[in-house]
Amino acid sequence: MKFKSSAISKQLIFDFNATPRFTFDNFLVCDENEIAHKTSLYVSKNPFEGINPLYICGGEGTGKTHLLNAMGNSIKSAMPHLNLLYVSSSDILERYNNTLSYEEIIIISKEYKKVDILMIDDIHLINNRETIQEQVFHIYNELLSKGKRVIVAGRRSPEQITGLNDYLKSRFLSGMIIAIKSNKDTIKKSILKKMALDENLIISEASVEYILNHFNREISELHKVIQEINTYSMTNKRKVTPELIKEAISLSKGLHQ
Repeated sequence: MKFKSSAISKQLIFDFNATPRFTFDNFLVCDENEIAHKTSLYVSKNPFEGINPLYICGGEGTGKTHLLNAMGNSIKSAMPHLNLLYVSSSDILERYNNTLSYEEIIIISKEYKKVDILMIDDIHLINNRETIQEQVFHIYNELLSKGKRVIVAGRRSPEQITGLNDYLKSRFLSGMIIAIKSNKDTIKKSILKKMALDENLIISEASVEYILNHFNREISELHKVIQEINTYSMTNKRKVTPELIKEAISLSKGLHQ
């Protein structure tokens, strides 16, 4: 069946798509991410200077997504005329789905090539996806040839991603690679304490350890836990202890069942 561009045109209108709450102001800087933070801050103020692309790698929950969004939000605020796009590789996989013809894929790729700054998160997800890697390669080359900026993040450095084609791997390796150290406990403890501070909540080291040992360590889930603990603590006028945390979460689960 002949492809009709009008049928997909509405899907090709890109918004920035970054998360507004991820900024440099609320990014917690520690030894593990200090270099990545400084580099990201520099790029946000000088988006078209320095080595291109910028590739940030680190394990889950180390702040890569926060930094990408912070860069985007900062650039968009200071330079609203620029066309920015933040996209996760999961979004790319969904957009380049298996039902599309090659002609449709090419048309979508042309839209990506129109941006001034392209930020791709979770790049490791496109491993073993030959067609998608080919398109990312062409998009990358097109943007860099026009002096545009490409920022990429993944859980592993390019050479450690299995199933990533050599030609794309070499492109990423040609840029600046910044690794966030993977001391997850240190980072998560610092993040938890910052979350608590933002809620005007005093939390002990023992309470931090209890939360990390008993709950999902995803940042969004930890944020919910802190909010529930804060509400329970204020309502009962009690300081936060592991015992209070257990009561608060047990009550919360009971209310949602």
